[in-house]
Amino acid sequence: HYYMKEVYVFIPEPGNRKAMLAVSALARAMEETKRVAILRCVWKQGQANVVIGVLTPNISASPNLVRSIAYLVA
Repeated sequence: HYYMKEVYVFIPEPGNRKAMLAVSALARAMEETKRVAILRCVWKQGQANVVIGVLTPNISASPNLVRSIAYLVA
């Protein structure tokens, strides 16, 4: 993360059980398979710059914390 410009964290919408299960399943699968995802993103319509980044799982040892996915912008 030292070589990245910005870090965003994607968390599920509070109270949305389907979103919680989806984000949790993706983060857990990425962690178990030791994989990350390379992402190409355009934040706004008409924006000229395309941003390249990496999605990494963010899993806490505490069962009370929501699993999330970090987006590291290159």
